[in-house]
Amino acid sequence: MRMKLNFLLLLPLWAASLLATDLKSIKDYLLLVPEKHLGLEGAKLTAAERLAMIETDDSASGWLRLAGRGRNAFEGWIELALFRRGPDGPMLGVAVNHCGPRCEQRLAFLRCAGGQWQEITGRVFTPLPEKRVQALYAREFPGDEFADDPPVLYRLPRRGTDIVLVTQEAICGREAVLARLRLADGRVTEAE
Repeated sequence: MRMKLNFLLLLPLWAASLLATDLKSIKDYLLLVPEKHLGLEGAKLTAAERLAMIETDDSASGWLRLAGRGRNAFEGWIELALFRRGPDGPMLGVAVNHCGPRCEQRLAFLRCAGGQWQEITGRVFTPLPEKRVQALYAREFPGDEFADDPPVLYRLPRRGTDIVLVTQEAICGREAVLARLRLADGRVTEAE
């Protein structure tokens, strides 16, 4: 018990010391990314609360799926993916998915340099144009009632660097991959 208490007391000091060194693992990023990028504006999460949010842990591949818990509960999930070869070194992809009748997504790409977080989404990612998404959806679901406003999300890669545009299974009845986007030369673009 004493060892566990010591661990919990030292965890914030360890997390703070990471800012002075290189972030190595996806959990290092999870412990330090500002709450606003996790869709939890105004919250102050302890290291233990952040680690408790992990629902699926694929640290070996640099990927985590988080779920809200306790006082930070919400409908939806968060995906974190570590891209080791971003435009200026490693970058973190964060997909915050808030769900109600339909899921809405905020996708961001971040870089931590010199202890400062920088949002670099505009430099590395441009969502597919609405007309392109509608055409991809119509090809997969011809004549569907959602053709004008397709229920889609971007999924961060669990392996590799492909981000996929998928349909929301709860609305469409199945998850279909509509497009693949690939990180190459510091930009995420649609794969041919």
